[in-house]
Amino acid sequence: MKIRPSLRLYFFISVVLLGSAMAIGFSLLSVNYFINGLDKGLNGVMIDIAKTTEVEDGHPVNVIGFNVAKRWQDTPDVIQQRFLTPPQEANQLQKLKDQSSIFSIPENLYFVVLVYTDEGEKRFVSKNILEKNRIEHPDAKAPKNRLYWALFTALAAIIIFSFALVMIMQKIAKPIESLKNWAKSLNQDSVQHSPPDFSYNELNVLASLVQSSLISAHQSLEREQSFLSYASHELRTPISVIRSNVDLLQRLGEKSPLSDKQQLTVQRIQRAGLTMSDLTETLLWLSRDDEHDMAPEPIDLHEKINLLCDELNYLLNDKNVDVHIEGDTSQVSLGATACHIVLSNLIRNAYQHTNSGEVIIKQLGSRVTIINSNHTNDTTSSLKGSPTKQVAKGYGLGLQLSEKIIQRHGWFYEIADEKGRYQVTVDFGDNRGVN
Repeated sequence: MKIRPSLRLYFFISVVLLGSAMAIGFSLLSVNYFINGLDKGLNGVMIDIAKTTEVEDGHPVNVIGFNVAKRWQDTPDVIQQRFLTPPQEANQLQKLKDQSSIFSIPENLYFVVLVYTDEGEKRFVSKNILEKNRIEHPDAKAPKNRLYWALFTALAAIIIFSFALVMIMQKIAKPIESLKNWAKSLNQDSVQHSPPDFSYNELNVLASLVQSSLISAHQSLEREQSFLSYASHELRTPISVIRSNVDLLQRLGEKSPLSDKQQLTVQRIQRAGLTMSDLTETLLWLSRDDEHDMAPEPIDLHEKINLLCDELNYLLNDKNVDVHIEGDTSQVSLGATACHIVLSNLIRNAYQHTNSGEVIIKQLGSRVTIINSNHTNDTTSSLKGSPTKQVAKGYGLGLQLSEKIIQRHGWFYEIADEKGRYQVTVDFGDNRGVN
């Protein structure tokens, strides 16, 4: 299962990490400035002591805890052991410390500085703060606990910051959730009402844009459906006139036989009239908004296929095409009109686009497979490519309309297009949509 990223979670984690990084960074910077300030203060005191204390060779002086010597060898042994070489730069504090980790308090501290008096004499001022020499008192363990208090304070600050951030996000996210729920609840009726107030101007503008886009889409859909409905109704009359006149010509041809060319023309008009009639019924059915004629009823698909093949046999006149029908007598419960339109269009397409070859129709339960194969090298008459390409050549409109009906019902639909062979599979009982 794919986990989709959450914008809210991403924003929360990003801000918490950024705030924590800034807090830690500024804390380290503050500690560094604090320590540097102490070192500079201590350095200034040691310089003043060096300039105001008289010292002789071999006789270092201890002034308020600071050792002042005229020569390096006169400094305390511990200073000479820790600082292997005497300082070379004047008035620059040298510092060493014994510390187990950067998070622990130093156990021992050593300081030394080289100072030149106004007369140009050298002075080495040193001081060492040893853990064993510190005076024990009730608060002696306090420095060791300061780190834990600092960590606790930092953790408490992060928790308070996170809580405040959650409250702010809740205040921002609630109107966004309301906008999402409002957009999901929109339908053809509710979209006409004014959108509610979502507290923030940007969200109100977005809601207005969503509403205007949906209204425009609904209006376009209504215009398209109205056009299909009106066009289909208007085309019914001329198509009926054409078909009735063709029937009249055929009856007149029984009394006064028509020539071969006249008979061929009448047959072409008859085929075109039947095709136009079926396409008109399909367009009219697709233009309906309601679920008219959608109530399922038991249908014998094998019998339906045989009836449609008999009705469409005129499309195979003067063609060398063999038709093979295989099926069983099982019945499937589905919408009769939709099933009739789909099967009629698919069989018609197979008949129309096979000039010399065979058409195989297999039915097993609710699954119907129609295969048309051309045995000639004439690829212009075979079904190739997508329905869109076929429409561009003047073919395949029925197939495209059938896809829309299949998509509306959610039936399984699969196409296999090979050179000289086209296979369409529809399963009226499998609701997996168009593949």
